[in-house]
Amino acid sequence: MNNKITVYSQENYNVWNNAEKAISRSRLWQFLLITIGSASSIIYPHVPLVGFAAISGVTLNRKQAIISSIIIWLVNQFYGFTLRQYPQTLESFTWGVVMGLATLLVTILASIKPKFMGEKVWRYYLWLTASLVIGYILFEGIILLTASLMVGEGHGLTVAILGRIFVKNLVWAIALTFIHSFLIWNGIKFSKRYENSNLFPTPEVNCRPPAYGRRF
Repeated sequence: MNNKITVYSQENYNVWNNAEKAISRSRLWQFLLITIGSASSIIYPHVPLVGFAAISGVTLNRKQAIISSIIIWLVNQFYGFTLRQYPQTLESFTWGVVMGLATLLVTILASIKPKFMGEKVWRYYLWLTASLVIGYILFEGIILLTASLMVGEGHGLTVAILGRIFVKNLVWAIALTFIHSFLIWNGIKFSKRYENSNLFPTPEVNCRPPAYGRRF
């Protein structure tokens, strides 16, 4: 009985894993991430870069993830320095570069994908959650260190502010995970439909007109 359950679970994971890999390799998911991340600059002066970096790193290959995160960061900086009229000073440019480097590090961290992720779907989502939390600590640690070097102790980042920023990143990460999971689920449905159509092919229809009589 236990062996049957193990085999069934393994088969389900293989189906899920194949669908997840297909989505990760497709341009659709990368395009969606870049589009949503770029559009979020309209909503927030500062995009939830950690959320996008963590999701990109886990759900895409490393090259795609880095490209996606950099594009989202660049669009945010372009939008800020043009439409939001960020001050074009050395300090502002420095902050932009620091945020970009921190985003890049979070993306690379999330893309490590340790071996324990294999064979269990929940481990995949566990690493996604861990990437978000560890990535946020890394990102904000770099920001706090830079702030201390540039402006001393008066950087204004309190625990309450850091908490609100984390919640914002968490909400966006959850929303993106739902979209990604929906694409995987849809891919599994399509795969099963395709398999069933191969197992039970449509019978061929004889298109010849019936013979109503014989000619002698």
